[in-house]
Amino acid sequence: MRLIVGTLAALALVKIYTQDEIYRTATSQALVEAYRSRAIAACQADRHNQQDAVAKILWEKPETIDLEIGRSDLGIRIWDTDHALWESAYLRPYLVLSPSDRRTGLKCTYDITAGAANVARS
Repeated sequence: MRLIVGTLAALALVKIYTQDEIYRTATSQALVEAYRSRAIAACQADRHNQQDAVAKILWEKPETIDLEIGRSDLGIRIWDTDHALWESAYLRPYLVLSPSDRRTGLKCTYDITAGAANVARS
């Protein structure tokens, strides 16, 4: 009897994990496709760490676009909930673009909520 209950519990855990992975993958793909063109345009427009002539070429066809929730590079601890940037550090969705030429060492982070991009050296 214990073997049957254990097997059913394991099957239930596998089902929940599979459904969660399918949901996360589909949501991520949908957000990337919905905001892809906006992110590319914003990365091309940010002239902070890149030359004007190269910006359009670098971000025209990015090598990868990944969805991330929160930014770990802001240096805000999870218990600092009163900090002004806490929401940005842990709740906001971002698209992180890697340029077609990896030798540049650049990374573009597009804030979906604010509609702004930040190009930085990684």
